[in-house]
Amino acid sequence: MTKTGKRSWLQLPQLQPRQLQPRQSLQPKPKRQPQLQAQRQARAQPRGIALVLVMWVLSLLTVMALALTQIQRTEGALTANQLESARFRAQANAVLNLLALNLLSTPATPFEDAATFGAAALNATAFAGAGAGAGAGAVDETHAWIPDGQPRTLEWDNERFIVTLSNEGSKINLNAISREQLGRLIALAQGDENPDEQLRDQLADAMLDWRDQNDLALLNGAEDPDYASAGLPYGAADRPFRSVEELRQVLGMPAVIYQRLAPSLTVEETGGQVDQAFAAAPVLAVLNGYLLEDAQRLVEERSQGLFGEAEAEAEANAPQRAPLDRGGPLYHIQVTQQRLSGRGPTMQALIRLEPGGQSAFETLWQRFGISSASPGLAAD
Repeated sequence: MTKTGKRSWLQLPQLQPRQLQPRQSLQPKPKRQPQLQAQRQARAQPRGIALVLVMWVLSLLTVMALALTQIQRTEGALTANQLESARFRAQANAVLNLLALNLLSTPATPFEDAATFGAAALNATAFAGAGAGAGAGAVDETHAWIPDGQPRTLEWDNERFIVTLSNEGSKINLNAISREQLGRLIALAQGDENPDEQLRDQLADAMLDWRDQNDLALLNGAEDPDYASAGLPYGAADRPFRSVEELRQVLGMPAVIYQRLAPSLTVEETGGQVDQAFAAAPVLAVLNGYLLEDAQRLVEERSQGLFGEAEAEAEANAPQRAPLDRGGPLYHIQVTQQRLSGRGPTMQALIRLEPGGQSAFETLWQRFGISSASPGLAAD
């Protein structure tokens, strides 16, 4: 500006130099306070717990679903087994009633036809009338069941059964059999391929020690100390056998030997002497000293009507008739269901016929279970 106070248009304003602020040095940011970090961790922690809980709930639901499925399968299988068992019991009781009715009747069929009697002799209506009581029809009385202990196949209601009818009086009394007869019967049960005289003598003497009333062991027998040494919680009964099944408890009794001995023995009082008219081959062999093969041949000839007066009747062109007296009054019945996979459930019963009593017959005992292997004696 001039002295007069006016600014000359040529005079530029004087610029003052800019004062630069000193550049701040880069320093690290202060760390977050511990309280802030704790708050953030606290907010994140519930998220992890919720995830774990969800996983546990899903796992629990999966386990419950699998358990429910398994329970349903188990209950379904149990129900099916119960229905199958009830069905077999009804069928077995039907066969039992039918056989009792057949034994009480007086059929007039040729002996050879009766011996080979099978499924053709029966029909569904006969079973319905004798068993469950449903439907009409009667048992065909022109055929006879022979109580010779031979298994016969019976088909009914799309089921196949193996039926065995035995005259209890044609068996050897287990409480009256002699030492010699007992040894012979055990030898037949062993077979000619695997004879074991030591085992035979041990079993025979142990059976005698079981039924005698003293505590003195026979030469090869067994009394209470011997059972204790074998680790068994019982000893010799020192009384008569109450059932054939007690043979399983005799010291050293193999299962296969028992299965072969049982069909030839009884503990029932049947009148003393054995009725050989319907005796099985082992019984005939033991009582008469026959070879087992010869006894089996005699049984086959008997079944074909070649016993007694068969030849005379054949000459007269008159077939032998089934005997009206078929033993008794005690009969053992076994009914086994046959399946594709093998033998199924079985029923065993002992009946007493009482034609003049209040009831036509009486069931003394009846047992249901799983069948075992065929109990027939060994043969060449």
